[in-house]
Amino acid sequence: MECKECRQPLRVERRCRRIRLQCPACKKEYQIHEVAAELDAAMEKELERYSCIIYD
Repeated sequence: MECKECRQPLRVERRCRRIRLQCPACKKEYQIHEVAAELDAAMEKELERYSCIIYD
């Protein structure tokens, strides 16, 4: 999945009880619910690794 700002691949950032998608290039962060409808298969597979995702 790409960053909406700079089109670079997003990476999953796990923090204390939270998961965020972050662009390593421009540092833009996305909460999962902000981009849930746009998740591609690869990102969904990556997120399956986490047993619990907190939406905040």
